[in-house]
Amino acid sequence: MSSTLKERAEKLRSEIQRLNRAYFIEDREEASEDVRDALKQELIALETEHPELITPDSPTQRVGAPLDGRLPKVKHLTQKESLADAFTLEELEEWVEQMQRSLGNDQATFEFETELKIDGLNVSLVYEQQEGNYILTRALTRGNGIEGEDVTHTIRTIESIPLVLFLTTDHSPLPTIVEISGEVFMSKDTLNTINKSLPDDQQFANPRNAAAGSVRQLDPAIAASRRLEFFGYALDKETATSLELRTQADLISWISEAGIPINKEYKVCKSLVEVQKTYEVFQKKRDSLSYDIDGLVIKVNSRAAQHDLGSTAKAPRWARAYKFPAEQKTAQILDIELQVGRTGAITPVAHLTPTLVAGTTVSRATLHNADEIERQDVRIGDTVVIQKAGDIIPEVVSVMENLRPAKSIRFHFPEHCPSCGSSLIRPEGEAVHRCENRSCEATRQERIEHLVSRYAFNIEGLGGETIELLISEGLVSDPADLFFLTPDDLLPLPLFKEKKTENVLSSLENAKHVPLDRFLFALGIRHIGRETAEILARRLKWPSKVIEVEKVSDISMQGSLFGPEKEVEEIEGISLADISETLLEISEEDLGAIDGIGGTVVESLKEWITEEDNRALLHKFENAGILALLPQGSHAEQIFTGQTFVLTGTLPTLSREEAKTIIKERGGKVSSSVSKKTDYVLVGTDPGSKAEKAEELNVKQITEEELVRMTQRS
Repeated sequence: MSSTLKERAEKLRSEIQRLNRAYFIEDREEASEDVRDALKQELIALETEHPELITPDSPTQRVGAPLDGRLPKVKHLTQKESLADAFTLEELEEWVEQMQRSLGNDQATFEFETELKIDGLNVSLVYEQQEGNYILTRALTRGNGIEGEDVTHTIRTIESIPLVLFLTTDHSPLPTIVEISGEVFMSKDTLNTINKSLPDDQQFANPRNAAAGSVRQLDPAIAASRRLEFFGYALDKETATSLELRTQADLISWISEAGIPINKEYKVCKSLVEVQKTYEVFQKKRDSLSYDIDGLVIKVNSRAAQHDLGSTAKAPRWARAYKFPAEQKTAQILDIELQVGRTGAITPVAHLTPTLVAGTTVSRATLHNADEIERQDVRIGDTVVIQKAGDIIPEVVSVMENLRPAKSIRFHFPEHCPSCGSSLIRPEGEAVHRCENRSCEATRQERIEHLVSRYAFNIEGLGGETIELLISEGLVSDPADLFFLTPDDLLPLPLFKEKKTENVLSSLENAKHVPLDRFLFALGIRHIGRETAEILARRLKWPSKVIEVEKVSDISMQGSLFGPEKEVEEIEGISLADISETLLEISEEDLGAIDGIGGTVVESLKEWITEEDNRALLHKFENAGILALLPQGSHAEQIFTGQTFVLTGTLPTLSREEAKTIIKERGGKVSSSVSKKTDYVLVGTDPGSKAEKAEELNVKQITEEELVRMTQRS
């Protein structure tokens, strides 16, 4: 091969990358799309004839080989957070007050950075340093925030995403891995073009669904043909710290300099008044944009303030998604039926004439409870206004009484469960009717569906239809029964063939060692949601130990004459017997002393564990080989149980959020005001009136150093 060919290939790669950068990043079209395609075709031909010229960062290498199975799940480098929503200016004002209280400064002011909230699919790009360059090595969907789907093979096809970061300016040394998060989306025009080529029953409802479906294709060539786009807006904490970026606007600017496309409509606002004006401008302009948006993302611009504010269990305290009002449409109620939930809660649901709302067809909407039906006087036959609450859950907003037909039918809330016929009860002080029959088939199905769901055991292959079949065949009567299923149980069933049987049993086997917070959530205890389950997992003192467990290495042999092959391995975790004993022994007072655990949760948890049937269920899980794993950082001794701390001033090394975490992980509470019930006031520099109040009430004041010493003595 001559040096001339090598030089030509290098020049083609360089020129295509330069033209792509000009077009996608700098909004300059130095050459038409036809010209760029012609250069790319020449490079393809050259590399086809001389494969030794191919380099990993070549524009021709964007499309990889199709995958032959479902997308693998990979753990994120850092846990992903979601944004809390706001729908009114008043809610934003409350948010600012919350941030002021969190900082202990009622006079604190904030500068905000606003970005358009693109309606797409969140994806994180991972670039790793290799021979001085930062190469795109992995792309993950947000998933459940802890792990996402590996979609590198399709993300590489997006022409605007560089395979190598463009880092030409001098910065402080960067970490070996740089992670940039953003939104993959599809333009409205591209969606229209794609839909024209598809049969009516295969067309995409909206650009977001089209983008998400394209990214999750196993064949990257399909994604490559759909002209996906990407806007970056977030950077991993370690990289942002290394770069000494002072503001969110600086961070966005650096992402663009690195060669990642950004949405250039971002803006720095000096006040909420300015934020509101920006919101109103784009609310009017949203239909004229080439892509879908559903609001603004508002972030505190100062990264130092972001650090001090920290995050809740779910979301950053320093950001809000300011959503546009839900799109409202009208529909007619064809019928009202009752839906039975996993805790026996009865929810009335309206069946509607199919109506397109915010990009998807809605045919059902919640009516919440009997009081809500009575308040709105909802009747079968009524024309109602519907919307998606938070752009997600369809709900009935109001009844258009002037359109009520003469033969409309009042809905009378029944006295008996629609599934099992048991009498419904309405506990005092609650708006919800409940079926308390533990053998009710509907609640049984919902409990099992909840256990296998994404944020619980996350077991694939067990949808509602399959679970219904397992119950009707008498193979499953409670969630623990799933883990005793064998090939001999499943293979005779109509929904099961050999491959599905093997996949389901493998998923069940792999799910037997489950994080404690997911297990507690999976039990379906009333008022124990994901956040509460995580608090319990981290704050209670759980007796972990190394346990020898048998691992099935050949699922296909399970239930056979010789039995499955098994391997013994040692795992540190919590036995189900110890979970049962811990929940029984802890007092209501100690439970209530945990920050974030209120009286309702305490009552519900103690009521659940004292029931013999529930303890028997835990014992059954134990016999099935289920083992709970402690979350990282949950071993701290609860030395601050029952003690209340107040923070004031700036601490020497810890942020307020870090100090709060130290206290809360050890069982303490953090309050925003000093009272006689306060045990300690943690004082930094410029403490203000709280230190004076502590002195007046004779409350002990401690420094950061003393707090650290207290934790070290435990």
